[in-house]
Amino acid sequence: MLDGVPYGLPRSRDVAALAARHAGALGFLEWHDVDDSAARAVQAGRAVRAALVARALTDLAAGVQPDAHGLAALRADLPGAGVVRVRTDGSADKTDGHLSLGYLLGDRPYALNLPGAAGHEGLAEREAIRVALSHARALGFTGFHVQSDHKFHVRRYGEDLIHRGRRKSDSLERLDALVDDLGGAVTFEYVGTLDTDAPHRMALHARALWRLDGGVPLSRAQGVALRRVHFALKAGGSVLY
Repeated sequence: MLDGVPYGLPRSRDVAALAARHAGALGFLEWHDVDDSAARAVQAGRAVRAALVARALTDLAAGVQPDAHGLAALRADLPGAGVVRVRTDGSADKTDGHLSLGYLLGDRPYALNLPGAAGHEGLAEREAIRVALSHARALGFTGFHVQSDHKFHVRRYGEDLIHRGRRKSDSLERLDALVDDLGGAVTFEYVGTLDTDAPHRMALHARALWRLDGGVPLSRAQGVALRRVHFALKAGGSVLY
């Protein structure tokens, strides 16, 4: 918990050092633990749930069903019912190809790094759609409306303009199988980049936390995402990032 906002990573080299670096990157000059024991217990509970959610999302990204604790944390964070709007975006670091992704289920933001993965923007976009849909299905939603600024996937799934037998890869086959399994419950819509700003910021934010955990300097874009996401989450509600 930092400044009232919960953050979670599936694993950390040193979570106390990460929190200190995170606070410094946000511009805080000093910080301290919560004094009140009741408030500290509440914050500890929120921090634990954030860690469980992060671990569960990493499991989903790896194609593994989260354990009972992870599923409970996901469902407590966002109960699922009916149709959900899914906005996705992925990001590939131009220096090392490191992939991260962000997405919104309704107005609820999520993000994660893809451990050990490297590639291009298209792969990050594809994985963002797959993980977001896997997450939404695990929550119990019965309808999924995906909004993406990546034309290839919208044309493939929403407009049937790209033949399924062409341009195959392991990542495409995984997403093909998920979309086929969901059938008519999932629809796709192309939206402009401005409509996916929040998931894009979340993807950069996830990479920023990963770099802070390793003591690696942030790029300007990652530093901006770190600050904008923090203060948007602190403000609450449907805040543009």
